[in-house]
Amino acid sequence: MIINRYYFAFILHLIILSGLNSQKVTVSREISIKNNYAYDILPNIGDHIIFYHDRGIENTFEIYDKNLRYVNTITPEFEKRNIQPTGVLPMDSVFHFYYSYREEGDVYFKIRVYDKNVYLKDTVTYAVKDKRNINSNPRFAYSKNKSKVVVFTPDEKFLNIQLIDNHSLKLIYNFNLIVQGVNLKTDFEKLLVTDEGEINIICRKSSFWDRTDADGFNLIRIVNTENISLHRFTPESDEISDLLMDYDEKNKRLLFAGFTSTGNDADCNGYFGFSILPQDIPDEAEILINKFSSEFIAEATGKKPGKIKVLSDYRLQEILPRNDGGVIIVSELVKEFTRRSQMNVPGQFSDQFASRGFIDYYHEDIIMLSTFPDGKEHWKKILFKKQFSQDDNGIFSSFFAFRTPSRIRLLYNDEIKNNNTVSEYVIDPLGNAERKSVLSTEYQNLKLRFRNAIQIGPSSLIVPSEKTWKINMVRIDYE
Repeated sequence: MIINRYYFAFILHLIILSGLNSQKVTVSREISIKNNYAYDILPNIGDHIIFYHDRGIENTFEIYDKNLRYVNTITPEFEKRNIQPTGVLPMDSVFHFYYSYREEGDVYFKIRVYDKNVYLKDTVTYAVKDKRNINSNPRFAYSKNKSKVVVFTPDEKFLNIQLIDNHSLKLIYNFNLIVQGVNLKTDFEKLLVTDEGEINIICRKSSFWDRTDADGFNLIRIVNTENISLHRFTPESDEISDLLMDYDEKNKRLLFAGFTSTGNDADCNGYFGFSILPQDIPDEAEILINKFSSEFIAEATGKKPGKIKVLSDYRLQEILPRNDGGVIIVSELVKEFTRRSQMNVPGQFSDQFASRGFIDYYHEDIIMLSTFPDGKEHWKKILFKKQFSQDDNGIFSSFFAFRTPSRIRLLYNDEIKNNNTVSEYVIDPLGNAERKSVLSTEYQNLKLRFRNAIQIGPSSLIVPSEKTWKINMVRIDYE
């Protein structure tokens, strides 16, 4: 039942089709994002959930209670009209808003602290830099417990790094990183920061025209400004076609995962996944590769063994730590095809129509790979699904990995349409998987974006539902 739709949420109790469990599903009112550059959902700020709108010259915060009932809208005023939002980070009872702005010859880097009602509690200027040294927009990373924040800006010759203590709101250090032989702008792939404030950066040659050293990758480890080291990882065979990195805070280990190929990045003939204590990383290391057998490739492709030598179009999507320090890798079959209609034949009407195409998106089977900490294979599993959509950038496809101490739940839309069933694969530590139906969106006017879901507790998540420039926040609670 809907009660005063514009100000309240409606709550639906849906029984999963298997009849074994139930979920409570709560849906917010419609939120317009027509004029947004970006948006974010900030959960668990006290007993509030805040929807953040980045509208360029305006930054607006809509406040909802824990049951997604609308409370208020706040649009704060800033020092300048054109601020540059860097990142927004929800804490326990407040949230921190990082931003910068230019004034005369300087760039000011600032943090604002707001409470659950978007009341301003504090403002801190943590750095001021000459604007001639800032040639691109700052980027944002934070540690898992949110105690450390890194604001970093890539440049042709260096990477400017600002490490901030997110509790005291004080700058720990601010320096320009230069690494001989590494282009920190073109080769940069990912930066992560640990709860202790150590920074790890992976870089690799990815240019189509420059395959020098493309077989491996570099790891830059920053303990502090006086302790910076460069490490080189090379696969024992072939070259790396896809790469992920994460950090396991429980076991204090760096996690790495990747696919290998013989030169075509769309194909993979093997994989690696391992973890290592940062202090044990050698200057140069060879990576153990687990090759895909012809039998496994046949099972994944549905072809006869030996007919196809590689897996094609699989992308690494998630790297998850195991309790024993091992690694679980989640990959997905993703394909895009551009098609043209007769109305869009080049030169038939105008240049505007000639350059326009239509795109089909396929997000299909999932392959999960689990290794021991040293990289040796433990188990692997193929989870079958089939998602197809057109001209939507695939935003309703793919899956969300919901994590619990003993299980991984992969939630996804069965089909990309208005009236749809949501399903999940539940995977245990030994790779045993069970497929379940979770809920139906029939007659609810919902299109769920699971790839943008947020886990807000051990049994709860929020999923955006988007239709025609409007968002509903959908909360799913497992009971």
